[in-house]
Amino acid sequence: RLAFLLQIYMSTINVTVKWGKKKFEAVELDKSAPVDLFKAQLFALTNVPVERQKIMGVKGGTVKDGADWEALGVKQGQVLMLMGSAEAVPEAPAEKTIFVEDMPAVDVAALTASKNPGGLTNLGNTCYLNSSLQVMIRIPEVSLALQKYAGTGGESEKALLFAMRELVGELERSNATQEVRPFKFVSVFRQNFPMFAQQAEGGRGFVQQDAQECWSTLVTNVLAQRLKLPDGGAPSDLDNASPPLLPHQQELRDNLGDALFGVEKVTRYACAEAGGEEPYEKREKDTVLKCHINEKTAHLYTAVEASLSESIEKHSAALGREALFDKTEQIARLPPYLAVNFVRFQYRKDTEKRAKILRPISFPDVLDVRNLCTKELQANIASHNNRLEEARDKAAADKASADKAAADKAAAAAAPADTGEHTLAGAAALAAKPAEPTPMETEGAGSSGEADRSKAVEEIHAEAARIGPVHALECDNRTGQYELFGIITHQGRTAEGGHYVAWVKRDAKTWLVFDDETVAEVDAPRIKELYGGGDWHIAYMCLYRKMETLSLEEE
Repeated sequence: RLAFLLQIYMSTINVTVKWGKKKFEAVELDKSAPVDLFKAQLFALTNVPVERQKIMGVKGGTVKDGADWEALGVKQGQVLMLMGSAEAVPEAPAEKTIFVEDMPAVDVAALTASKNPGGLTNLGNTCYLNSSLQVMIRIPEVSLALQKYAGTGGESEKALLFAMRELVGELERSNATQEVRPFKFVSVFRQNFPMFAQQAEGGRGFVQQDAQECWSTLVTNVLAQRLKLPDGGAPSDLDNASPPLLPHQQELRDNLGDALFGVEKVTRYACAEAGGEEPYEKREKDTVLKCHINEKTAHLYTAVEASLSESIEKHSAALGREALFDKTEQIARLPPYLAVNFVRFQYRKDTEKRAKILRPISFPDVLDVRNLCTKELQANIASHNNRLEEARDKAAADKASADKAAADKAAAAAAPADTGEHTLAGAAALAAKPAEPTPMETEGAGSSGEADRSKAVEEIHAEAARIGPVHALECDNRTGQYELFGIITHQGRTAEGGHYVAWVKRDAKTWLVFDDETVAEVDAPRIKELYGGGDWHIAYMCLYRKMETLSLEEE
C-alpha cells in the first residue's frame, strides 16, 4: 500500500493555468490520470465546459484527448494556457421552489392526474435496460403478446415473461408522479442473462451495459424464443423451439421477434481474387440495421446504404483459404418496425476501452427505404403506393365536388328572387363571358399525358401481379416508408460508462423523455439536438414504425 501511495505522490505535480486575465496557481495534475480528469478540474475552476477546453503550452502545441502527460513532458511548476469560453452562471429561479409536502391536498391531487406515464427507478447502472423497455412497451404487439402469454416453457422462462408482463402493466397504469421500481424484473433478467449481472471490481455494484446489446437480447432471446404474434384470442406462447419459416422467407421464422423486427436480405458474394468461385447469393436475416460511421458519414440513410455494400474476408472454397469478397445486400422483407443502430463505439488500444465517435449524424422523421429493396419488393411497393395515390386523389376529388355543391346550394339560397331586370342582366353577363372551349378544342391538350400515366400505372400493377406475393405477413410494411417514433440516446465518452435515455414520440408536436424515474415532455424540434457532435445526449438507436399512408399528414 505504501508503494502505491508513493507512486501516486510521484506522479502528481503542481502546474499554473492561465485563462484570459486570470491565473490559477498550484493546480494539481496527476500525470498517470487521463486528460479528461484534468479538464474536469479546470471546469470546476473556470466553468469552461470540457468540450470547449483547449489546453496549450506543451510539446506539440495542444493537449489532445487520450494524450499521455508523461510523453508530453509536463513538469512541476509548468505554465499551461487554457482557451475556451465559460458557461453562463445559472440564475436563481424566479419563483421559489415548492415541495409536494408543503402543497395543499387539492394541488397534490392535480399533480397525480399528470398525463405523462411513469418512469423506472435506476437500480444501479440499469439505465440501459430502462431506456430499452420504455421504447419497447410502446409497441402494441409486444404488450398484447405478453398479456396473452399462457405460461409454457421452463420455470426461468415463465418467471421472466411473467415479471415482464407485470412490469408493463405497472407502467401502463402509472403516471409521472409515481415511479415504478422494477426490482423483480431486473433480478429475473440478470438470472436469465448473466452477462448483464457482471459486477465492478471489488463487488462495488453492477457495471454499465450496452443498450443495443440489451435491446437485441430482448428481441432475439425473449420475444423470438418464447412468444409469437397474437392471433385473435389464442395464446401467444410458441408451440415449439423451432417455429416454421414465415411465408416467402428463407431465414425468418414465425416468432414475435422476427415478425416485428426481422429484416431478410438477399446477399450476393463475389470473390475479388483470381481463381475464386463464381458469384453466389444467399438469404440472411437481421433484427437491427447497422449504421457504420466514418469521416464521410452525415446522414442515417446514406450510412445504412453504404453498410449494405462492403468488402470482407471470408473462406473461399475454390482457393482453399481466406480471400477478399465483395458483399452486397438488398432487403427482401420490410418488417412493421425497423431498428437502426449507430455504431458509435470503437476499441482504442491506448485506453483499452471502447471510445465514442461523436460525429453528428442526422436522421429523418420519415425514412424511405424503397431503393434499398430487391426489384421484386420494389415492384410490389410501387403497385401498392399507386393504389393509395388513386384512392387519395379520388377522395380529394369527391371532397372538392361535395364542397362545391354545398357552396352552390348556399349561394342559391342567399340569392334574391328572379325579376325581368335580373334576367336581362344575367343574359348580358352571359353574352359578355368568353365562350368555354368545346370538347373538340381540348381533346388533345392533356389526354396524351394522362394516357401515358395510365399506361405506366398499368405496367406497374402488371409487374407486381407477375411477381406474385412477396410479403411475409399482413403486418409487413407495404409502403416502404417508416415514421420515427423512438430513440435511445447515450451521454458520455465510453461504452463502459455514461448514461442512456429513451425518447418516445407522443404526437406531431411533442416527445416524451424517459430519464430513468424522471419523465418530461419536450417540443419535437429538439429531437434534432440528438444528432451528435458534443457531450450531450447522442442518438444511439433509432426506432421506426411502418407508415400505412404516403405522408405523416395522412397518418
